[in-house]
Amino acid sequence: MPTEQSSLDRITRTRLFFSAVGSVLSIALTMFFIGTLMFLVFFSMKYIQKLSQKVEIELLFYSDVKEADIIAFEQQLKTEPYISQSRFCSKKDNTAEAIKTIGNDFTEIITNPINASILLCVTPDYANADSLQAVIQKLKQNGNIQDVEYPESLVKKVLDNFLNVQITIVVICVVFMLISMLLIGNSLRLNIYSKRFSIKSMLLIGGTRSFVRKPFLIKGLQQGIWGGFLASILVALTLLEGHVLLYEFIDFQYITQILLLFIGLFIFSILFTVIVSFFSVNRYIRINTDVLYL
Repeated sequence: MPTEQSSLDRITRTRLFFSAVGSVLSIALTMFFIGTLMFLVFFSMKYIQKLSQKVEIELLFYSDVKEADIIAFEQQLKTEPYISQSRFCSKKDNTAEAIKTIGNDFTEIITNPINASILLCVTPDYANADSLQAVIQKLKQNGNIQDVEYPESLVKKVLDNFLNVQITIVVICVVFMLISMLLIGNSLRLNIYSKRFSIKSMLLIGGTRSFVRKPFLIKGLQQGIWGGFLASILVALTLLEGHVLLYEFIDFQYITQILLLFIGLFIFSILFTVIVSFFSVNRYIRINTDVLYL
């Protein structure tokens, strides 16, 4: 028949177990939120970069320029640092596209004025209005180019606001990350606060500061590991589901960066819990005995 003492021990162990599970879940949910925001920033920036690379510049050549010369110039453009990709469009292809757009064959009435052209996209570093203007002015110096066309309104609407969008996303995510970190920090500090009398008792019977600090740091380490592990699983499941729904936004071609972010999230979970535990324990190690009851 169980004694009263054994029943109390079971109740105590049960309370400690649920307390530990609650702390781990709190850490996991907080790190999940931080990880989700972190990946939101990452994929937002990558998506905006992809949008900027879709801005096409079309080089229109004079009708007397030979296609062989245009092809040679297109190969030369590929070596320029501001060009991410280029494509040669023959006179035949451009004429067929124009006939399709107009709806009738104008070559039966007038001499075909269309010539071959080059479509090119700039690198992300040059995907802004000022850099694009500089690139266009340089291209126009070629005597064979009749005109350079690009969607200027789209450039002003998207690319000029590229930095503002990035800053806004980062600021919002940083604010929410700080709020999450404060919440989990307070949770860890409250957990240690409940053991402040035990900390002082160990010091009074001769325990050194490092001896008193060690079990709390080990517990913080364990909670950080489990919290980071669970958070990584939740974030991974969220990304997999998000890739199905928003495959253009959540792109797994950046697998190396994604793995590094997961590793960073896991390490951050461990360091954060250990550091908060360290400073919280130190506070009650140094605190005056009279203040313990406040």
